[in-house]
Amino acid sequence: MSTAAAPTTRVEPVLQRAELELWRDNIDGALDLLARAHTLAPDHRYAARAEEIRSWLRHLESRGAYAAAYEEYYRRSKGRLDLKRLERDVRILLGRKTRKTVRRVVDYPEYQLLEREIIERRPARVLDAGCGEGRIALCLGHRFPPIRVTAVEVSATNVGIARRLNRFRNVAFQHGLVEDVVGAMAPGSFDLVYSFAVLEHVPDVETTVGALLRTLRPGGRFCFAVPMNELMATGPVPAFQPLAGVAGHVRVFTEVGLRERFGRLPEFSLTKLPGRWRPGRYPATIAPLEYGAFFVAVSAP
Repeated sequence: MSTAAAPTTRVEPVLQRAELELWRDNIDGALDLLARAHTLAPDHRYAARAEEIRSWLRHLESRGAYAAAYEEYYRRSKGRLDLKRLERDVRILLGRKTRKTVRRVVDYPEYQLLEREIIERRPARVLDAGCGEGRIALCLGHRFPPIRVTAVEVSATNVGIARRLNRFRNVAFQHGLVEDVVGAMAPGSFDLVYSFAVLEHVPDVETTVGALLRTLRPGGRFCFAVPMNELMATGPVPAFQPLAGVAGHVRVFTEVGLRERFGRLPEFSLTKLPGRWRPGRYPATIAPLEYGAFFVAVSAP
């Protein structure tokens, strides 16, 4: 006996809610909506969309796949030999790009909160977990010469750029997965660890955070920034499609969730940093409720 598909009038609102969750990075939420709807009223459209979404997460199945996916992305976006790259290379060679980077980073709200933590805590050993091209690490190296900054990045392309930008003897860049690099270090190797725009990407937040907390000395400070994406639909929401079929942001963070997970750690603080809404990044039928970043700081037990 065949099962009839659910009426379109019931399916479409569920699909629309799922698309909104995808636009706000809530992949688990979207999959949960589709699974519950399919259980209540089976329909191939729920199952097909859920299968497609799961295909975006294959890079999370192993550490090698994760590293390869990000290296492929950055090599494709930054490694092409064209006029733009040649201009960038000249600016790097002359030191102009490093100076410009430092001037810009100082104005980042999350950097200003991090610098406040550093001035208050006076760490000697600092870890940048997931440094990208090393902007924050370079700025710290310039503004705080006594501090030793170790910066770790999964993409070899980014590490290569960061090393060429580096003009500071107190900053060093290492290539590898954060969990692997810090796992090879002695516990308590750092006084302060920060990780900006990283935890929304990693396969497992608990594994990454656990590794970072272990590398802190008792009482050391862990600071991180993650996206704040509270959005609303103002009309029909188009289907979300990640670049190259790979989901970059694989989870959403909320104030409630962050307080539940980190609020019991010593000296917890959470700051909302309003961001500039970028209409071109989202469909015209999506509007921000709260948009920007959360900056969270805690101390290691």
